[in-house]
Amino acid sequence: MRKLLCMMALALGLLSCQESLEKQAERQARKFTMERCPMKLDYLILDSMTFDVSTRTLQRYYRLTGAADHDSLDFTLLRNALIKELRNEPTYRVYREKEFNFYYEYRSDNCPDIVRFTAMLTKDDYR
Repeated sequence: MRKLLCMMALALGLLSCQESLEKQAERQARKFTMERCPMKLDYLILDSMTFDVSTRTLQRYYRLTGAADHDSLDFTLLRNALIKELRNEPTYRVYREKEFNFYYEYRSDNCPDIVRFTAMLTKDDYR
């Protein structure tokens, strides 16, 4: 009987420690931002990453730098590249399966008030 109670307590403890995928994504995005941002990527700087639990949206905030910081970028090409990355990157598989949304915002490095491009990608975009 004592062994059964111990096993039940252990099982309940393990079940109560599990966090939802949404809460896990929120925690991981916060941790990534604190440990790695800002992160320089060629002509981009990843300033932060967040996860909005209520809308199930992974949000990334970038700054365009140098030659990429102008209005005449081909944003259709950029949007298509983001969709291709979502479809092909194994890291996003679990998020795709749960039909999360992905939001991207690109601001000017020279004029941070200027938003050069935004994209909200949903399951209809990356399926």
